[in-house]
Amino acid sequence: MANAQELAARRAALVAQCAAQRAVVAHEFAVLKSPETLGVVPAYVSEHKKTALIVAGVAAGFLATKPKWAVGVVTAGVSLYKFAQRVLPVLRWKGFEVH
Repeated sequence: MANAQELAARRAALVAQCAAQRAVVAHEFAVLKSPETLGVVPAYVSEHKKTALIVAGVAAGFLATKPKWAVGVVTAGVSLYKFAQRVLPVLRWKGFEVH
């Protein structure tokens, strides 16, 4: 009887310890996933993974079927991104850090 009570007490202690560890891991994951840690754009993408995958799939499809058009769009996108890296920090837009 004492052995069963001892096992029940150990089990309860382990359950409490696991719950505390889960809470710590959940908090650390939330901190890692936050916009302050990732930046605005990566945080948005991680929050909307399905949409990002759909956009990436459509872009890959355009690249495979219409390479000239897609190369022009990619070139324009890279140019706009580089322009935004230079201009937005000057305008003090938070979340768009130059790396």
